Amino acid sequence: MDKLYAFFSKVFLLVGLIAIILGVISKFADLVYFGLFPLSYMRFAGVCLLFVIATSLSQMAAAKAPKKAAAKRKR
Repeated sequence: MDKLYAFFSKVFLLVGLIAIILGVISKFADLVYFGLFPLSYMRFAGVCLLFVIATSLSQMAAAKAPKKAAAKRKR
């Protein structure tokens, strides 16, 4: 399951970064792609990056959980 989350994190990070770049370019050039305004791209990038943050934190918490359980057993 961790490999799946790592893969999705990388994919959503890449998609989020592309959306940010597309949003900034369309904002400066006053372009509208596919009927979406620059703010739409920026909001989508924000959601993608929040997903990456959430999955990264859950992976970190899952990695620490067995260590905490082992430490409690030793006491």
